[in-house]
Amino acid sequence: MIPLSYNLRSILRRRFSAFATAGGLGLVVFVFAAVLMLARGVEETLKSTGSRENAIVLRKGSTSELTSFLPRDGAKTFAADATVAVEGGRQVASPELFVIFQLQRSDGNGTANVGLRGVTKDGWELLRSKAVKLVDGRLPQWGTSEVMIGRASRGRYKGAEIGQALAIARRQWPVVGVFDAGGSGFESEIWADVDQIADAAHRTGYSTMTLRLKAPSELDALRATLDADPRWSLEAKREDRFYEEASGQLANFIRILGTVIAVFFSFGATLGAMITMYAQVAARVREVGTLRALGFRRRAVLGSFLVESLILSLLGAAAGCVLAAMLGAVNFTTTNFSSFTEIRFKFHFAPEIAIKATLFAVAMGLLGGLLPAARAARLQIAEATKG
Repeated sequence: MIPLSYNLRSILRRRFSAFATAGGLGLVVFVFAAVLMLARGVEETLKSTGSRENAIVLRKGSTSELTSFLPRDGAKTFAADATVAVEGGRQVASPELFVIFQLQRSDGNGTANVGLRGVTKDGWELLRSKAVKLVDGRLPQWGTSEVMIGRASRGRYKGAEIGQALAIARRQWPVVGVFDAGGSGFESEIWADVDQIADAAHRTGYSTMTLRLKAPSELDALRATLDADPRWSLEAKREDRFYEEASGQLANFIRILGTVIAVFFSFGATLGAMITMYAQVAARVREVGTLRALGFRRRAVLGSFLVESLILSLLGAAAGCVLAAMLGAVNFTTTNFSSFTEIRFKFHFAPEIAIKATLFAVAMGLLGGLLPAARAARLQIAEATKG
């Protein structure tokens, strides 16, 4: 077996070509990892919108809050179910209305679909205020048109700042507070009194109702109660899974499209690695002949050149992952396919993304080095020693 130190010295003697190849591989790894981080960011943002302890009640077959309808009588009936937690003599339930309105962007670059969530006083006090915290200003007065906006919406739209007002449905909605929801999808929404939102959107009922269960295991009992009552055609899902499923279409689209782009670029990186390794074989014919004359077998020469390709690919993987990790501080805005509203999220870096990116780089490096390594192994000793 040819010592590893031989490969390292060979790379250092040819720094420019070697590190140019590693850089090309690193850029492709960066693109690949960034795509995975983007999809993961969408999933984590929407998944964190819900809680494992909560159940969400919505119309059967609905895949989003936008397409669901919950009659007010149905909300009262199931809020009093025995599976629902009680606090201070009140059921921990939040019937909510989710609608979309178009708002002018503050930069003048057209309009955007923005989600408005109507909540009740009890729903806020008993349930939502546990995970959503006011960070600036004050709470809206219930029964008025006052609103509070998520941190991700602040300043993005005309009037989306404390002391200003949003123009929605021919009314002015004063902004009195800003809330933080731990980076979840709620931060891209605007919240107000549910009856005011219903009046502006001409809705007679709610979209969904979120319930705090006495225990997560009570979900099956709640589902059985809903199935046994045919009047409403409702179903219950665990809240965090509901929002996680809602992210599926967008995350899969980003992942597939980005992977196709990364694979396309990988052909160029693989070709670059192959050219570099071919050049190294051509420049080291005499070295290869000497190695063969010293008794190293063809497979040892083949393995040695593949090891060099592997080292370059690992260098590229490390550089690409470091660059991708820096994207963790970057916010990104896109359209949520399930609600057709804008959401803001961050690139999310995780160990499994680094592993996948490294394997991708190794595959490129080995593919790029295989043919040149095979050529080096096939060189005849007599011809190679002559140079």
